[in-house]
Amino acid sequence: MAELQIHRGETGLLGAVLATHERLAFADRSLQFQAARLRELIAPEREISNSDVSHIHGCAQRLAQAHSACTAHAAALTAMLGVRQAPAQVSTPLSPAPAQTRTATTTR
Repeated sequence: MAELQIHRGETGLLGAVLATHERLAFADRSLQFQAARLRELIAPEREISNSDVSHIHGCAQRLAQAHSACTAHAAALTAMLGVRQAPAQVSTPLSPAPAQTRTATTTR
């Protein structure tokens, strides 16, 4: 990975893959940190006070955001690096839909 870092600012596929990988790694570290912090906040031996509720809520939100970021970056990398599928078989086109006739309607 260290050899690839010299290509970090490049445009093109390699630069995009490296930048997305870097963002994925950051999101993964954030995910791990927030999960550990949430475990600390809701530990069974710990008494939860009123002031802890907002911390638990905020931590849960950051955990969800980190999960979303990981999912999005992983999907982006999969799309960039995924195996290209063969084009779908070309089928015969369907017959055109019958033309709709307009009927006059009167309203009173």
